[in-house]
Amino acid sequence: MARQRSIKYVDVEGIRTRYFDHGRGDVVVLVHGGAMGTGSSFEIFDENIAALTKRYRVVALDKIGHGHSDNPETDADYTIERMTRHTHRFLEVLGLERVYLIGQSRGAFNGIEICLAEPSRVRAFVLCNSASMAPGVEAIPAFSKKARAEAPFAPGSKEWVRYRSEIMCFNKACITDDYIDRWHAIHHLPKSLVAREKMKTLGPNQFEPSVDRAKERVFARLREGGLKVPVLVHWGRNDPSAPFETDGMNVYKLLSENASDVTLHVVNRAGHFAFKERAEDFNHVIPAFFDALPS
Repeated sequence: MARQRSIKYVDVEGIRTRYFDHGRGDVVVLVHGGAMGTGSSFEIFDENIAALTKRYRVVALDKIGHGHSDNPETDADYTIERMTRHTHRFLEVLGLERVYLIGQSRGAFNGIEICLAEPSRVRAFVLCNSASMAPGVEAIPAFSKKARAEAPFAPGSKEWVRYRSEIMCFNKACITDDYIDRWHAIHHLPKSLVAREKMKTLGPNQFEPSVDRAKERVFARLREGGLKVPVLVHWGRNDPSAPFETDGMNVYKLLSENASDVTLHVVNRAGHFAFKERAEDFNHVIPAFFDALPS
């Protein structure tokens, strides 16, 4: 019941936005990844929220078109730019200043854009396993396309959800029945069906080109020295969807060669959801990183 009381809704530029807000102290904002119309939501961080709320006020949103938040209002809003703007405006609407920002997968790309656009709002940024941030990687990575095409279960079934989740992991134990049930329920919401249909028709000619444009813009800003926020790159060593040897190192090189305060933490025997698979490690490393920052 305490967790349910911490789940709230707020209007963000006309988008009814679901979010979690609990704890006291400095604010940590969690930004999930995933695709519009799937079961992706802030609950991907379930293994971290309880630990972090012991020291921080933790705020985690369902991004536009994800989870229980509204879909984009128009076809033209099915873009990565709209996704980032929604996340940025969410911080403004809640009056969240000088936050610790944590972004996972595509949510890490949304997070880095906020760091570049308004560095004064972000005290530090944690970037978790993100092919979206890797140079040379397509908007829909080859691994995701292959997994979608070769899934041995009916799309949308619980078996399909488990398969799609577990193939991203090294430690599959983090994919619990409760996680599958919630992901599956969100995936089958009427609004999720609408978003998936929109992404099917608008994705190749609109959403995916928007990611390519945004990456070009962000990488240019980074190479110009635009990153003024301390960053921790937290990467699962065994991520098949965003391999450390290529994607992880390329992200770290891009950031560290163009900004002075960039740290790398690699988690062995962990995949795409390293923060979830090795939660004890993450829940220790993140506060230690924040504590070591200049006050």
